Amino acid sequence: MRFEWRSGTLARCGAGLDHAVEGRGVGMLNLQRQLKLGVAVAALMAIAPAWAFAQEKAAANAVETKSQETKKKGAKADKSLKPAVGQSAEAKPQEPKSYYVPTRAYRLEPQPDIPPYVRNLGKTYKEFEGIDWLNVGLDSRVRFEYRQNDYRPWTDTTQNPPSSQRKYYPNSLWLSRTRVYLGVQNILDPFRAVVEFQDSRAFNSIYQYQGQEINQTDLISAYGELYFKDAFGKDDRGNDRPLVARAGRFHFELLDRRLIAENEFRNTTNNFDGFRIKIGKKDNDWDLDSFLVRPVIRNPYEFDRPDWQNWIYGSVLSIRRWSEYATIQPYFLGRKQFADPFNTSNALKVARETYAPGVRIYGVLGNFDYDFDINKQLGYTGEFAPIGSNTTAVQRTVQLDAIAYGVEAGYTFADHPWKPRVSLVYTYGSGDKSPYSSVSQNFDIFYGFNQPFSRNDYMAWNNLKAPKARLEFTPAKNLQIDTAFSAYWLASAAGPWERANLSAPLGNRGTFVGTEFDIRARYKLSQFINLSASYARFWPGSFTSSFAQAVALQPYYPQSFPGQTGTTNGLTAKPTDFFYLEASVNAFGDGNPITKDPVSQFKESFGQAKAPSWRDVYVGLNAGGAWSSPFWNGAVYPISNAAASTPVALASTMPAGSSNLAGFVGGLHLGTNWKFDNNVVAGLEADLHGVSGNTAMKWQANWVPVGLNAFINYDQRTATLNYLGTIRGRLGYLVTPTVQLYGTGGMAYGGVTSNTALFTRRAAGTNITNATATFDDSRIGWTAGGGVEWMFMPNWSAKAEYLRYDLGSVYARGAAVQPNGFYAVATNTRTTFDGNLIQAGISRHFDMLAKD
Repeated sequence: MRFEWRSGTLARCGAGLDHAVEGRGVGMLNLQRQLKLGVAVAALMAIAPAWAFAQEKAAANAVETKSQETKKKGAKADKSLKPAVGQSAEAKPQEPKSYYVPTRAYRLEPQPDIPPYVRNLGKTYKEFEGIDWLNVGLDSRVRFEYRQNDYRPWTDTTQNPPSSQRKYYPNSLWLSRTRVYLGVQNILDPFRAVVEFQDSRAFNSIYQYQGQEINQTDLISAYGELYFKDAFGKDDRGNDRPLVARAGRFHFELLDRRLIAENEFRNTTNNFDGFRIKIGKKDNDWDLDSFLVRPVIRNPYEFDRPDWQNWIYGSVLSIRRWSEYATIQPYFLGRKQFADPFNTSNALKVARETYAPGVRIYGVLGNFDYDFDINKQLGYTGEFAPIGSNTTAVQRTVQLDAIAYGVEAGYTFADHPWKPRVSLVYTYGSGDKSPYSSVSQNFDIFYGFNQPFSRNDYMAWNNLKAPKARLEFTPAKNLQIDTAFSAYWLASAAGPWERANLSAPLGNRGTFVGTEFDIRARYKLSQFINLSASYARFWPGSFTSSFAQAVALQPYYPQSFPGQTGTTNGLTAKPTDFFYLEASVNAFGDGNPITKDPVSQFKESFGQAKAPSWRDVYVGLNAGGAWSSPFWNGAVYPISNAAASTPVALASTMPAGSSNLAGFVGGLHLGTNWKFDNNVVAGLEADLHGVSGNTAMKWQANWVPVGLNAFINYDQRTATLNYLGTIRGRLGYLVTPTVQLYGTGGMAYGGVTSNTALFTRRAAGTNITNATATFDDSRIGWTAGGGVEWMFMPNWSAKAEYLRYDLGSVYARGAAVQPNGFYAVATNTRTTFDGNLIQAGISRHFDMLAKD
């Protein structure tokens, strides 16, 4: 017998044990791991001689064993079909353990290379089993957005040059986005290819559609790549380390999405033309991602094209092996922008070069988590210097010296059934300290994602100081809720608030921008349908509200200055409201195997619902039509003794009357039922509808002579229903176990706009006066009606109902004074908002008596 000690074997065993402990994610301290490793080494040393003796004895009996195995081959083959004692029949070799740990920070996890809505075809419907070489995606999203007092300006491209305009009136916008994806993998390796189309449309806006809202049927991905699965071998956990070389058009996200992101929330997608090379993948202990691309310019009604004057490049190294508690990502981004003097955008008329090294570190320590990113920017940028009132008179080049960082720390209460996570965030991005110095501190935001900064999309990662507190929790299966409170300051008082186009280059208006509250709920209605709703309110700070008054009334000196914002006509003194309702459908489900397609499942279950308990909660979608005839009456009267005041007032008075409003409504509802023993069902329901087309306008024009003068008048009145919701009680009776007739009534609420505009001009003059009487706010009233609901399959019901609503009357006043004193008039108006609603709905019920 010979015993031979091999230290290398023991070292490999020890290393394997250490990796196994780490792979299980126990999260022990280094000292504990070392103690356990020492015990394991001692145990191996103790059993090594016995193990060697057993090996030698086994070799001596090898021949006899072989012959016995041959005789019992059939019996063993039968026995091999049965699991060994204590072994699961489903036991499979363990997959390699990934090094990757996703961040828990709010909305900072980058999207994967294959978009989340895409599925492997072989893992979807049963009919496609085995087709694992094709990735497919087909999803559609519809969102209704309502914004009141939106500070973000819109660009009027009908003028040359395009001009920036304020959004003084509420806007009810419908957005739709449909995506189609085809990707080939494995079967032609190393060659792989992807084609992806996206159709983005917008409806019902009272403002010109913007580039972030509409981009009809365009190619957002079309690339080929070479994928060498294990070009760099495997890491210590057995994960392949591939080499990927890609060329074409694609979209991607890096780091924490603050600098390069797809902007998933937005209706359009950031994408690029160029090259990308990756060594390794996120499961490895390290990987390197490098790229050289040109951003794609979105043309809403034409094929998109790359920005030939703009190159973006960089590399991100992700290191995960050093610690299970930290992922370290040193990175470098760069921009080379050539000047385009004929571009309509001032930002693209100038040359720019940005060098942006940075580092991001994030990780999870038990229930604690953190995420930190810092980026320093150097280089140069072109800018325009004003001469008098001409703000683009001189073009010059200044040095770039900017910095930005963001830190988030969170804690998850893992023992609580709702798994709440609380977090604190602080974000800083430098802003220009002086528009007259030779150095710019304005941080280049590249193509980042703004939603983590502000739900209203008011903030980006430049000229910003923003603390935030957030709470996230899951109160029920498939339901996620998050809410936050934020405060915002300018990092530099002389730098602009770019998203709102507000600027005080002398830095004499302070830095407090405002505060924001937001809340969002997301619900997975089924394997194919997801719902989302959100509300945000922004309160203006001293900097923001300082531009609300007329320039002559603003308490700052000088009141006007080159590059300084004039007046927002009261807009930025008002708080802003933003809410949206969203529904998305994925034709290939949520990624879990689809046992039956939705159509077959519906056919089999249709009409087969057993008597439901009608003691449940439910959530669903509704759509229909609303119509009304708002009644308007008003009076125009003189407010001066000038000779033309009374004749102009009489000529401007429009006759009282009604306007006919009609259009589509659609939204979400939530409710609960309780059935009594006598087939009576009581319930409570709340709903909220987006509205399209419910607006009407009437006008008149005339002229009136007064002495030697004549005055031309144009008058217009508009009534609009912006959104509509109800909170109602329901009382019904079951005419069959699955059908109930019900009456309903309660509170109605909605957003309305009543606008009366009077334009007058002296025929021989140039001054046009405008008296505008406007009401645009929310109203509360009542509603009543009835309907029928049918439980047509287990846990699913359909309903149809009629509602009458009344939001009451709104009042408004406006005045106009002719600068030369020819006349002065004012108007008072009253508009009633009441109407009718017919809608159908579908609901998913959750039985409160069910055992599961």
